[in-house]
Amino acid sequence: MRARHVGALAVALIATAAAAWAQAPPVADPHDVSVGGVWVCRITEPALGLSADERVVQMNKQITEALSTPQFRRGATIAVRADGPNARILMERLVIVTVTPADTKGTTVKTMELARQWAQRLAKGLSKALPDAEFHTF
Repeated sequence: MRARHVGALAVALIATAAAAWAQAPPVADPHDVSVGGVWVCRITEPALGLSADERVVQMNKQITEALSTPQFRRGATIAVRADGPNARILMERLVIVTVTPADTKGTTVKTMELARQWAQRLAKGLSKALPDAEFHTF
């Protein structure tokens, strides 16, 4: 009888541990860029003289600059512009990030399309970070 209780307790403990593990939030990759709780992109390749880590830091700085600029408190248009083989994501004249062909490594997506995808997620995240503002892509 005691063995049944120990067995049942062990099964309950394993089930509880498995449920807790399954509900654990995913750990963000250090190369992820998010804003307003929205994942925008993952930068894993060096480009333009910066390491991948430096590019992530620079993009986060530019997002912080955008969120801190009174002009953008009501929202803004986020544009994607070709720059040779690269694509720039901008808010007015503020460059948020330059997407390069290296960023498309391992995908079938072209640089401009990847930049558009990042820009759309950036607009969604900025709108969540500043709920009274309206951000959209062009």
